[in-house]
Amino acid sequence: MSKLKRAKGFLILLVIILGVTIFQDYLQSRYQSYSFYFSESLLFNLFWALILPVTFLLRYTFRKAKIILRINSKWAIRSLFVLVATILHLLLFAFLVYSVSSLFYNHTFGFWGNLVYSVSNDLYKYLLIYTAVSLIPLERPTDTKLQESREYPDFLLLQTGKKTEKVSIESILYITSATPYVEFITEERKYLQQGSLKSFLEKLDPSVFVRIHKTTLVNVSKVDSISSRGNGDYDLFLSNGQELRLSRNYVQDFRSKFDHAHSG
Repeated sequence: MSKLKRAKGFLILLVIILGVTIFQDYLQSRYQSYSFYFSESLLFNLFWALILPVTFLLRYTFRKAKIILRINSKWAIRSLFVLVATILHLLLFAFLVYSVSSLFYNHTFGFWGNLVYSVSNDLYKYLLIYTAVSLIPLERPTDTKLQESREYPDFLLLQTGKKTEKVSIESILYITSATPYVEFITEERKYLQQGSLKSFLEKLDPSVFVRIHKTTLVNVSKVDSISSRGNGDYDLFLSNGQELRLSRNYVQDFRSKFDHAHSG
């Protein structure tokens, strides 16, 4: 739903920009005393209308091609996005102007002439626009094949004083960060370990241990029920009767894994 709202907002913004640029062309024609042709102004300002499809096409392609998983540097990904988006937009715009003008106008604007003009006069616009777009984070795709082939441990070795205990993964209710420690909670006791939540998360099956807060992971199989707080957050009720809060930022991911874990 949020993606649809963002797309609508982006579309409205583009329509506004398109209207403003056409009006600007009209004012400029009045100021410099030359004829204003709405059809030509609209045609060349369709430059703005291509931003939305180019952006969504490339973001979709980057996700499907798992570019994020192949390239570790986010700045390298952004630079690649800006480069490819700029080239694609330049070519599409030149082709669009050529095609529309050849079909509906008395004068045809040549493909190469328009391409050269755009590169020599408007290249900075393309680079600035797609640099701004690239700053919108790409959703990291789930590498399902990697997850399916990876084996996760059935237990963890946790320190309790001077002793090291073998703790079954299945017995862990939830894990919470208590910087600089991480606390593992089972029905019997708590284990306080040195380290970060992120370091332990990498060792655990993400379909079992799900983030419900920036400081908390829960064993989804230990959640008996959930209840809405009416403000976007939820209360989780565990098998031992304990109650945890599910932050609205993690609801979608949690619900999908909770439903999967309790289906059938």
